[in-house]
Amino acid sequence: MPSRFTILILGAAGLGGFVLLALPTGALPEIIGSVLLGGMLIGVIGIILLRLGPQSQPDRELEDRAREEFDRTGQWPAP
Repeated sequence: MPSRFTILILGAAGLGGFVLLALPTGALPEIIGSVLLGGMLIGVIGIILLRLGPQSQPDRELEDRAREEFDRTGQWPAP
């Protein structure tokens, strides 16, 4: 689980990016806003991948044990 500080930083970056893109100003604030929004999206995707990655580890271990059983007996074990 990401820390509150990480969520706060990502939220501030996203909010700042939206504000900079919404203001009717020159090109530089639009570029900075785009960078802030892009950074926020990369951070959110990273958090999602870190949350989903360890969940597949038990499935891999079960698959490895099933393959060892198949190599030893010639039959795939029942689930």
